[in-house]
Amino acid sequence: MDRQISPVSARCEGRVGYRQRPMQPDAERWWRGTDFGRPIRIAFACGVAIAGAAGALADPAAEPAPDPILALARPTLSGAAFAEVVSTAVLRHPSLGEAIANEKAAAGAHLEARAALLPTADVSLYSARVLARGFSNDPDTVYERSRANSRTDVSASLTQTLFDFGATAQRIGGASARLRAAAAGIDVAADQAALRMVAAWYDVFTFRALIVLADQHVARQQGLRRDLGVRIERGYSAEGDLLRVDSALAETAARAAGYRRQLANAEARFQELSGTLPPPTLGRAPPAAPTLASIDMARGAADRLPMVRAAEEQAAGANADARAAKADRYPSLSAGVDAGRYGVFEDRRDYDVRAHITVRQRFSMGLIARARQTDAQADAAAARAQRIREEAERDAAIAWTDVRALDGQIAALEASYVAARRSREMLAERFRLARGTLFDVLEADDAEFRAATAYIEGLGDRDAAQYALLSRTGRLLDTLGIDVADATPRGGRR
Repeated sequence: MDRQISPVSARCEGRVGYRQRPMQPDAERWWRGTDFGRPIRIAFACGVAIAGAAGALADPAAEPAPDPILALARPTLSGAAFAEVVSTAVLRHPSLGEAIANEKAAAGAHLEARAALLPTADVSLYSARVLARGFSNDPDTVYERSRANSRTDVSASLTQTLFDFGATAQRIGGASARLRAAAAGIDVAADQAALRMVAAWYDVFTFRALIVLADQHVARQQGLRRDLGVRIERGYSAEGDLLRVDSALAETAARAAGYRRQLANAEARFQELSGTLPPPTLGRAPPAAPTLASIDMARGAADRLPMVRAAEEQAAGANADARAAKADRYPSLSAGVDAGRYGVFEDRRDYDVRAHITVRQRFSMGLIARARQTDAQADAAAARAQRIREEAERDAAIAWTDVRALDGQIAALEASYVAARRSREMLAERFRLARGTLFDVLEADDAEFRAATAYIEGLGDRDAAQYALLSRTGRLLDTLGIDVADATPRGGRR
């Protein structure tokens, strides 16, 4: 039985597609009859076949068809439009309203602490009327018997703390630090809301692209199944090969179902943050290009993050509270004026005005326990601030390396996808010409799908990592042009 050969090999061996020029009888006998003539005939036929194939494949004027997967790398949305969507999501997020309310509460506590610098005034009105009375001549009740049937007194007191070993000043300092921490908390809330909106945007973009890819993969596998049916009818393949294709189809359908579930979750997060459903034609936003040249610059920028500043101010406030609690154990000096008007409606002539100086010392074990408690709280706040600073530096360093690694990974993923696509096209063509095996086609098809999936996910991860680096270095809000100074709180009591 003759072995099967490819068309190019057949042309190379002179079996098909080769026509000789007429020769002289002696030359023809030498050409056909000698062992020396056969290699020359084969080499000549191979040269003609290869030259013809090269001429058919090399077309400098032809442009390759645009690849829809590689086209995803081109941004389809302006930076201004993307920033507007993110800004709207930030300004309407309840966490921003919560942070603004916390700042107002801290401002109120600051005013309360400063009020201790001002005098304290008390005014009281006392009025009494006898409803019934009865006394004997007992000398011990002379005072009660001399009391008028009705009397109205008014008294006022004005007291000013003169010296308290710095307790008031420390409480004001602690309140000021907490006010600054609350102001930084607004930037923290806005930054986190913006980063969540960016992540939701790219999740929707990525999973929509993956669903389209999976649907195209299913359509290609269904076409392969139809071609396989033709091969089975012609006797080139066994019916059992259909089970392999059906298994591959089921696996792709399962992947597509998982992508649709993840897309539904991403769309729900998008609607929660923005208040609207994602647009049907949501495109890829232009990537943010961080300008940090080194990882040390990223770590240095992390030290100025709002969350780091907030933690440091909280620690400063706790330290001031600890010093105030220690000062409470010492005496305080105050001065004041007391005035009284007696019998306002009965006798308008009785009054007195008194000045006083008071030295007050409290003796209580609770004061010592309170001082120890605030000391421990200050130590905890300082440790927390140090932990947050180190975590911020770590996160900034990780984000910087992620961006650099993903930039290099994208090029590798693109090359991998292009190679997998070309391999799949070649094996599919061989299979169509009854030269390849179904296993090779399915393996190449799955390899292309996995390479395309990795490329799409890599694009989303790289873009999200760039915005994450901006967030970890405190430049996300400025890059997107988000100003929370005039933000209106959303939510709260009705």
